[in-house]
Amino acid sequence: MELYLMTWPEVETYLKRTQKIIIPVGSTEQHGPTGLIGTDFLSAWDIAKDVGQLTKTVVASPICYGMAMHHLAFPGSASLKPSTFVLMIKEIIESYALHGFRQFYFINGHGGNIAPLTTAFSECLTDKQALEFNLVNWWLQPSVAEYEEAAFGDANGFHATCGEVSVTMACYPQAFAVPRALEYFPTTAQHPWPLSPAQFRATFPDGRMGSNPSLATAEHGRKIFALAVQEISTLLRV
Repeated sequence: MELYLMTWPEVETYLKRTQKIIIPVGSTEQHGPTGLIGTDFLSAWDIAKDVGQLTKTVVASPICYGMAMHHLAFPGSASLKPSTFVLMIKEIIESYALHGFRQFYFINGHGGNIAPLTTAFSECLTDKQALEFNLVNWWLQPSVAEYEEAAFGDANGFHATCGEVSVTMACYPQAFAVPRALEYFPTTAQHPWPLSPAQFRATFPDGRMGSNPSLATAEHGRKIFALAVQEISTLLRV
């Protein structure tokens, strides 16, 4: 049920059955010395595709860039300004709403997107059309959080986490064929927020935030992925 693999008449027929649409959204940013730069959009996209298949819900093209200004001191990271991101999300919503989509499920893979996404939703909610917005941060689903707490504890951290690295190891084993070196050291727990790119790199020199991704495995990733897909699919069926 991937919109980008459908034709317009197929989408028109789909809309006669339901007005639900899943939009995967993530970021293109560093994930420490062992995590993939595409981690956030890849995980959200892969989870979204499986959820779409299980629930027979159309999945839109992924939004691969997000609000990641604080990561820009690390090569390979790219970001939209918060105002740009909000405007882009609004125009995507408006485009799909024009054709009859009414229930939007944003499956999100990046914490920095949460504030601008909810801002965009607020600006799109008017009395002129009945739209419903659901922000689903896959790593915050209760079953996922419970599993990661049991498996990794405090070592999961807050960025370049064991959980998200595990998911990409499961979904993209070819990217982990050659092991990457990790010189582990504790990262600071006390810091102001937000941080500029230079401040972020000075505070978190290798890009991790409290995580020990050497604990990540593909087996953990497969279990976390399955939990996320199952819990989000249940939400869409309601």
